Amino acid sequence: MRYSKLRKIGIIGLGNMGSAVMRGLGGPLAGYDCDPAKARAAGRIARVKILVTAAELTRLSDIVIIAVKPKDFAQVAREVSVHAKGKLFITIAAGIRTDTAEKLIGNRARVVRVMPNTPALIGEGISAICGGRYATASDIGAARGIFSSVGETVVLDEGHFDLVTAISGSGPAYFFYLKEALMETAVRMGLGRDMARKLVSKTALGAAKLLIETGHEPGVLRGHVTSKGGTTEQAIRILEKAGFKNTVHKAVAAAVKRSRQLSGG
Repeated sequence: MRYSKLRKIGIIGLGNMGSAVMRGLGGPLAGYDCDPAKARAAGRIARVKILVTAAELTRLSDIVIIAVKPKDFAQVAREVSVHAKGKLFITIAAGIRTDTAEKLIGNRARVVRVMPNTPALIGEGISAICGGRYATASDIGAARGIFSSVGETVVLDEGHFDLVTAISGSGPAYFFYLKEALMETAVRMGLGRDMARKLVSKTALGAAKLLIETGHEPGVLRGHVTSKGGTTEQAIRILEKAGFKNTVHKAVAAAVKRSRQLSGG
């Protein structure tokens, strides 16, 4: 559903994620960014009105999406608080808990927290959503409607958000890291870089689609590729000997720990 046609939506912070949501919704929308260059770039998107202050954007909007860096959230909250009454605030600032946002904005602010990921830039994101103390079921529905414009959504308890941050928020980087290693190996062993990139990218895309469309567990699909005594078995044996799964477990646990530190948990 195009919520921007039903309710007035404003976006504070017009970087990659804010702009992705803006393009996904299509307008009419209002936008604000303290960086004039980002504001000008967003202003070239059809049906977007760029405003000069966060406070003015909030006054004119029913739903305010705060898409700023965590370090800038407190300042933005102070600016929007004067017009906060009756508004829905959707925050995608990593590590900012709903109770923190409610306290900073004040006025018993209705807050929904969203953790999207970078594939939202091409409409293939996955966004986790939770509501704060004063958010209603309708507010959750509005957030789902907005972020479904850039991918899929799931509703989770906020207690899971540090893990969500580590799995899907940071997750694209893990896959890029694996692809980087595969490409470097292919090039080192004789393939041209363009060919290595194509083989690795299409293999990754196909594997992801196979996992989604078949509904099989990853281990089952891995088994389909791993013939007894074959090449895949040899490669998996090396990964197992190196403690690959345990390394992944440790990496995710470290990301969860850092997320808790950043959110004050």
